[in-house]
Amino acid sequence: MALNVKHQPTGTTYLPAYNDNVFIVTESDSGIYGQYNFKFICDVKDGSGNLLARLKTPIYYGSTNKGVFNISRLLENYVTNDWNYNDSAASGCTNSVFGYQAVFGYEYSTGATTAIVETTGVTSSTGNTIWNASLEPLAFLSYDEDNYWMSTSASGTASFLTNNQSKKLPIDAKAWLYCLHGSNVASVDVAFSPSGTASIPVPGGTLARIPIGSNIPGGIPVGTTSFTCTPKNSGGNQVGKAYTITIDTRCSKYPTTDIYFLNRLGGVDTMRFDMIKRTNFDIERKTYKANPFTLNNSAVTFTYDTAAHSNSDFFTQSTERITLNSNLLTEAEAEWLKELLMSPRVWMYHGTLKAVNILTSQYEQKTHINDKAFNLTLEVTTSIPDKSQRL
Repeated sequence: MALNVKHQPTGTTYLPAYNDNVFIVTESDSGIYGQYNFKFICDVKDGSGNLLARLKTPIYYGSTNKGVFNISRLLENYVTNDWNYNDSAASGCTNSVFGYQAVFGYEYSTGATTAIVETTGVTSSTGNTIWNASLEPLAFLSYDEDNYWMSTSASGTASFLTNNQSKKLPIDAKAWLYCLHGSNVASVDVAFSPSGTASIPVPGGTLARIPIGSNIPGGIPVGTTSFTCTPKNSGGNQVGKAYTITIDTRCSKYPTTDIYFLNRLGGVDTMRFDMIKRTNFDIERKTYKANPFTLNNSAVTFTYDTAAHSNSDFFTQSTERITLNSNLLTEAEAEWLKELLMSPRVWMYHGTLKAVNILTSQYEQKTHINDKAFNLTLEVTTSIPDKSQRL
């Protein structure tokens, strides 16, 4: 017997959780795959070998001896996200990653009605990890983990987990960088312009988040115009692409609102909205027909007065709806902000941190050749409604 497995994309240890995670299984012995009721078996286990699910599939249509398992939909249930608005130091992101293994076998019967016999543990794929990313379909076709994983063998080629590569940040805004590093990054060294340096220790583990805005350890020096963050290993060698942040000095007469959102690569990005802001409340009511009459035993009357309710509200709920406007955008920012409109996790900070959901359902990615100047108008609603008394 010879059961062979090919993992697609090939040669990968780290894969985005929300993209295809395919195993192609081949059985070369016709004495096995030619049997009755033949099916391939895939036992999906966690990194410690605990069984999560057993999957079975027949020979793939059009093939004589191959089966296909796509286990991404199963595995994505084991990752969420990691973020804390009050971070003051770099932290690990254990909820954003998950180690797994896939163990393969087959089953068949020697006759059409005889008992099915399972053979498991024939071959396996171990040491694999997913993280909470969802690459665009075309980007995933050319997936190369060295563009995301800051490994010692791919020095300088991997980026921090954000698609905003030209970040402008108000000096009083909190922000984070995330890195997939497998304990290869020991620190993020920061060089401030025109002067000053800092080194932020990064905890071991698969994925980490580093505060790099107003919450950066030690603070941003007064007079800083930009700063560059460089990931380095314990030997002081660079193990990923440096990331430069420009201080945004634009001012506005309007109150500022910072939006934080889970980006496509599993990190949390930030965007400031500092132009016109409008707040509305959508109110929902449910009523029942009440009896306004009152029986007066002494006077022997049955009547009502003007203070009685004939229609009574038994359910009243309001939902805050906010319209936000950003400052002027670059084309690169306009392309990146599509991720905000598609993000499943969004928060708003304006004195208080609130979970919000995006209401805006259409997005035009604008360019300067069509529009000389443009911004983003975003409509959000708070996730927790406000309910009044039930009478």
